[in-house]
Amino acid sequence: MYKLIAFDMDGTLLTSQKIIAESSIKAIKKASSVGKNIVLSTGRALVELDEYMPILPDVKYGVLASGALVYDFKNKKILHQHKIPASVVDQIGAIVEEKKTMVVAMIDGKIYVQRSHYDHIENYHMDYYKDLYTHAATFVDDICQILKEERGNFEKINLYHFNDKDRLDTYEELRKENITIVKAEETGVEITDKGVEKGEGLEFLCDYLDIPISQAIAVGDADNDESMIKIAGLGVAMGNANENIKSLADVIVNDNDHGGCAQVIDEYLLVD
Repeated sequence: MYKLIAFDMDGTLLTSQKIIAESSIKAIKKASSVGKNIVLSTGRALVELDEYMPILPDVKYGVLASGALVYDFKNKKILHQHKIPASVVDQIGAIVEEKKTMVVAMIDGKIYVQRSHYDHIENYHMDYYKDLYTHAATFVDDICQILKEERGNFEKINLYHFNDKDRLDTYEELRKENITIVKAEETGVEITDKGVEKGEGLEFLCDYLDIPISQAIAVGDADNDESMIKIAGLGVAMGNANENIKSLADVIVNDNDHGGCAQVIDEYLLVD
């Protein structure tokens, strides 16, 4: 019997319109009412969840910033936190200056974005996040200055490039460092401290709640979900997941626009 379910957000719990389907909301409420733990496991920072939490009152915990921050929503308390080594942040700063890369930098649940990058966000193939950043980001004039001033305080740094070649160059340059780096979106990479992934965050939370990881379900669609899908008792790929995630998952459900999340709850979490 499964006691906990962890949902990725973008591409999983969120539809392609970046909303939570009514079927998902109802299924989450039903699962919570019988004592199941519902967890958000996302690459997003805490502040990027503000618009969704009012309609998810039954979600008590979050594995945020790809595992760098584990958070208790009810008590507004950080349970677990990792930060990127300052020396790596220095190297990231040099890459940003050279390649004019867009940065989304996360500190204590907040995100920092350079205003000029936001104004030309379509150049980084990230225009579908423009509304989110409008409400959630703290805008700065010079992100490289923030990288220098806060060099030891970052939970996660996302870098978005003009094209996939630039992304591959950054990935190859940084993957040798003492960090975790994964490809995300069309031209992005996500950087956290070494060993910090959604799977590690989920494992910590299960230990904290005294729930065996074998009694957890993880649901996702993209490569940054790989670690939690592999470590959970049941790994679930959305119908819209990439081929890598589908190959690793134990089961595949409907896509994020056709009730996949409610399907997981009904067919697996609520079955004794």
